[in-house]
Amino acid sequence: SVKPYQPKDVWENSTSGRGSLATYRQDHGDKLYRRGMYTFIKLTAPPPSMMIFDASNRDQCEVKRLQTNTPLQALVMMNDPQILEASKVLAATLLQEQSTLSAKLEKAFRLIVCRKPKPTELNALQQYYDEQIKSLDPEMAKAFLSVGEYKIVAPLDVKEHATMMKVINLIYNLEETIVKS
Repeated sequence: SVKPYQPKDVWENSTSGRGSLATYRQDHGDKLYRRGMYTFIKLTAPPPSMMIFDASNRDQCEVKRLQTNTPLQALVMMNDPQILEASKVLAATLLQEQSTLSAKLEKAFRLIVCRKPKPTELNALQQYYDEQIKSLDPEMAKAFLSVGEYKIVAPLDVKEHATMMKVINLIYNLEETIVKS
């Protein structure tokens, strides 16, 4: 099992305070980066982000999850360290490729949404990128990139990396991404 990022004190507030499961000990390194199906679930304190996205409460087998779309899901997608870290890592991977910005944006969209973007969608992503790179100061960029434990070893421009991270996070927040059929 894996114990991924989880809000502080979720376990501690729903336990008797005894035993090995009294406190949450998040995994680190390679153990942290495993599929969600391997997540350790404590019945009295299930992972909040999984519950917000209609994960099974494990009382019975569920073949297909419900498809709801709530404001809480958008908040998770914009603030959860796991999503932000995934955005950061994909941004770094794309920035290391020898291709145009347009090609990078198209590839990010294709990888996340699983289809090619329409010209209007690609244009909107390009505009968002241009706006963000102009308005983002270096200190704020460093704060965005400090999320998560994954260390990016490639020497990347901080503003470009943070801006690409924000664009990718925007793609993750599309309804089409969240509620795939």
